[in-house]
Amino acid sequence: METYEVVQKLLSWGPTYEVRQDHKEEVILTVKGKILTASPKLTMHQGSAEGPEVAFMQGNFMKTKFECFDAQKNLVGTLTFPLIAFKKGFTVAVGGQEYKADGGFLGGEFKCLGPDGNPAFVIAKQLSLRDKFGISNTGLIPRDIVVLAAIAIDQKYFQDSGID
Repeated sequence: METYEVVQKLLSWGPTYEVRQDHKEEVILTVKGKILTASPKLTMHQGSAEGPEVAFMQGNFMKTKFECFDAQKNLVGTLTFPLIAFKKGFTVAVGGQEYKADGGFLGGEFKCLGPDGNPAFVIAKQLSLRDKFGISNTGLIPRDIVVLAAIAIDQKYFQDSGID
């Protein structure tokens, strides 16, 4: 099982997230969002924000649908959030399969189950001054899509909410 940590930087122009693997110091991915846009667009870079682009995610105005693309601009996955729901959750569509992620009422932990009923990935919001998420991924869903899912959760449920 792969583990990652996604942390939003405090001082940056637009939303910026750093991704580390297995609690190491080295930043393996940086996801940087555009500022002053009606809908979220975030670009994933290898290493720092100056590194090569490896993927990007585009959300709609209501933040109910996020499309994930690879570096060649091929659609590789879609994240769909309900417009109105009592419980937090979303659906991941990748490789012709759909997976449901349930976050409960508070959205502290999103557990996505595979077709066999076992967890495909778990994204847990961690208590911190910054938006911070721990990810456990079995590899059933590609790493980049799972990391972008954590960022989509932050964009949908926690941005500008004052809840950290």
